Amino acid sequence: MKKITLFLFFIATNILMSQNVVEIAWGQGINESVASPTIEVGDTVLWIWTDGSQKSVTALPNGTESFSSGTLDGLNTEFSHTFQKRGVTEYQNESNPLMHGKVTVVGKLSVEDKFVKNLNFYPNPVKNELIISSIFKVDSYQIYNVLGTLVSEGKGAGVLTQVDMSRLNSGLYFVKVTSNNLQTTLKIAKK
Repeated sequence: MKKITLFLFFIATNILMSQNVVEIAWGQGINESVASPTIEVGDTVLWIWTDGSQKSVTALPNGTESFSSGTLDGLNTEFSHTFQKRGVTEYQNESNPLMHGKVTVVGKLSVEDKFVKNLNFYPNPVKNELIISSIFKVDSYQIYNVLGTLVSEGKGAGVLTQVDMSRLNSGLYFVKVTSNNLQTTLKIAKK
């Protein structure tokens, strides 16, 4: 009876501690920072083709892990890999090495650390439109000037949010990004 109880405990623990899936929209023009998540051991990265062109996801030599999707095509084609070792694995599209990224795997992250480490924004400095990318759904953003005055705000659009900054004057701004009870502030230069 003790063996069965212990076995059920381990099954329940594994279910409760199920790992996360991080999605990467794998398409032409993807920003390297968006394609470079920081995850925990046991997490899965899911690359989703955002256009119908042929491409691959292939780990580069000397990375912690090895994987290759082979050449695939078709809108919404998917390839995934579950990472089992701590370390860094760089990868690229074999037919277009400008499409690349890296996966950094750590032992354990708090939810707050995972949010902050996987919140990407570009370009910086920005001229018209700032892109905020996250593995968490962005609920809202607020833009403050250096005096702390709220100058703009808006709702997030999921994991990829476009922020119109074209009407703001040149200078330094702080963008507070919120996802559920998580928040962080980005420092952005406006051209």
